[in-house]
Amino acid sequence: MSLLNDILHSILKNDTSSLESPKEKGEILLTATLLMIEKAGGIQGLLEKFHQSGLGDVVSSWISTGQNQAIKPDDLGKALGAENIQILTKESQVSEDQGEGILSVLLPILIDQMTPNGQIPEQGQMMTIGRTVLERMLAPEALGAKTNA
Repeated sequence: MSLLNDILHSILKNDTSSLESPKEKGEILLTATLLMIEKAGGIQGLLEKFHQSGLGDVVSSWISTGQNQAIKPDDLGKALGAENIQILTKESQVSEDQGEGILSVLLPILIDQMTPNGQIPEQGQMMTIGRTVLERMLAPEALGAKTNA
């Protein structure tokens, strides 16, 4: 099973209201996360929010080429603020607790993959780069689908 499937199954295992496939739910969650990043001022805006919350070293680890530091959902919620969490919860129809849990896993991965050389993309490039990352994460092999060789 892929990382994205693991995330979806662990976070949404009790979500019986969802009619989406894991790929569809993954696309919704990743797109909502990209939208939240954009509305927060891009990666630079997130970096500032995390620094203001005393978590600058955490988000900086996601941008750097080294190991990503984990973040607790509560800490992430405090750093981002309710308005940014609500962007994800509204777009993806998950609870606030689920939204914080989802972001605590997806955000480090997305930021890491959007900054592969440790450089923050310009705001105008962010969504294009984010979409490329999203497509890679939603590719059949990334979702754990078997492919014919």
